[in-house]
Amino acid sequence: MIVGKPNSGKSTLLNALLNEERAIVSSIPGTTRDVIEDTININGLIYRFIDTAGLHDTSDEIEVLGIKKTHEKMTQASVILLVDEATEAVEEINRRADIIRRMITEPDVRLIILVNKVDLADKDTIDTLNKRIYLDIDDSLVFISAENHTGLDKLRKRLARIFEKRGLTDEGVIITNVRHFEALQHVSESLERVLKGLDDNLPDDLIAIDIRQAVHYLGEITGEITTDEILGNIFKNFCIGK
Repeated sequence: MIVGKPNSGKSTLLNALLNEERAIVSSIPGTTRDVIEDTININGLIYRFIDTAGLHDTSDEIEVLGIKKTHEKMTQASVILLVDEATEAVEEINRRADIIRRMITEPDVRLIILVNKVDLADKDTIDTLNKRIYLDIDDSLVFISAENHTGLDKLRKRLARIFEKRGLTDEGVIITNVRHFEALQHVSESLERVLKGLDDNLPDDLIAIDIRQAVHYLGEITGEITTDEILGNIFKNFCIGK
């Protein structure tokens, strides 16, 4: 999830990562007033990036709603990218980072502080920020220029390390093969239709269509497609449609 003050470069970063003009970018603060989401494949991992309205005090009714959505989405994020500017005072960057940390409720959520627009700052300024920006034990700091795509490879590598480490320690499973990920999405959609069909007491032959699709997509992963045999066992051993 991408957060930060207005005009810090959040939408420019999203566009750079997606390699397309997904979000509207302008020099006017507050251009992004709603949540913008899109997915990207980075080294075989599928990431969903969320661009959000800038966090600041405002009386604008639309901006207030956008900021409220930002807070709601933050509770769902695995990684929060806090975008700030290299020309900003280090005290302000640390203050905003502290606010984000207080809003994080889950222990495994990671914060990456992105100092953007490094092309507008001299070496001494960058060195000072690097030394004085406070990082908590699991935080990361990356210097970037979203407009010039500087430092984005470092950001991608940092994201990969976070999720590779999580894959080794969590009980969940990370799917690294894009084809498998898409197949499992199809399986999930088919099984959701099966459950809905059971709730609606649809005929067995209609439910069987979605079961066949689910088994087919699983077969794309395992290499084994035995739809008829599996269907026979399902209708033999379970009271479907009764």
